[in-house]
Amino acid sequence: MPHSSHIPALLITLSLLGACSSHAENDGLDATTSTGEAYAQGVPGSVVTETEQVSAVVTAIDHQKRTFTLEDEKGNRQTFNAVPEMRNFPQLKIGDRVNAVVTHERVIQLRAPGEAHEDGAAGLVATAPEGDKPGMLAANTVEVTAVVKAIDTTQHTATLEFDDGTRKVVRVRPDIELKPSYLNQEVVIRMTSALAITVEAP
Repeated sequence: MPHSSHIPALLITLSLLGACSSHAENDGLDATTSTGEAYAQGVPGSVVTETEQVSAVVTAIDHQKRTFTLEDEKGNRQTFNAVPEMRNFPQLKIGDRVNAVVTHERVIQLRAPGEAHEDGAAGLVATAPEGDKPGMLAANTVEVTAVVKAIDTTQHTATLEFDDGTRKVVRVRPDIELKPSYLNQEVVIRMTSALAITVEAP
């Protein structure tokens, strides 16, 4: 279910908008967040998705300092520095609407026997063409692997050990039967974050 929350520039600072300073009376721009989880009954693993959206209007621009201020519908304001990588800053105008969407996806699954080990990270960034309104698309994926070192059928938990030797006890869904065969199996955790920003003229 969607709900509203304050996120201090999360959606924008993940882009090419750099550091920011907000008015003392505000926590940040208002964002709408929705979450969802998908899984198969009785099958280990799940997909959890969280989407955050913010929409705000440009109320002030300082071209010399390369800063601009956004205001959302609730009157929250935030001022941002446009870092050098932010293309087309001169095309940003007062009254433009900035829309940002961030999606986080976490996939957890048992690795199938013989499946390739692909721990690591990958990402991409694309910006608006020269002369257009500022905008961008960015995505990043990180994959890590852990090994099931212990299971507790009483507490219905599993102990995972990561490559660096750290261990974490995690709760297992009630519909999952904790089988001895799961011991020493690999668990893949894949996290993907994607950001899309568009700027629209009034």
